[in-house]
Amino acid sequence: VNVVEALQEFWQMKQSRGADLKNGALVVYEMVPSNSPPYVCYVTLPGGSCFGSFQFCPTKAEARRSAAKIALMNSVFNEHPSRRITDEFIEKSVSEALASFNGNREEADNPNTGIGAFRFMLESNKGKSMLEFQVLFII
Repeated sequence: VNVVEALQEFWQMKQSRGADLKNGALVVYEMVPSNSPPYVCYVTLPGGSCFGSFQFCPTKAEARRSAAKIALMNSVFNEHPSRRITDEFIEKSVSEALASFNGNREEADNPNTGIGAFRFMLESNKGKSMLEFQVLFII
């Protein structure tokens, strides 16, 4: 399996199914300048997420494949229904946040509190994947 090709096909498929991709389905690779191994490559996905090669890469081609492999795994993983923001997910996440910070229920309903703002952000992104949600914070 050509992982670089598979990653590009994955994003082209998402676009053909109606995904809103600002720059189209283009997957962009960037090499860290180097004259000798290990080579490092970063891949930026159409949604804005960026992943890097994760192993020792003796060639530039291997670095590209390594970056594509981790990006493809993340892309496919985030398509799973359990990674979507749903009402159940929001309730569970807000309850966990309240427990972690010893908060009370009123905080969750008040968008002027940290937990209330968290709830508002989740509700504003209902139906999106966690990867799409995370991209909001890096753009």
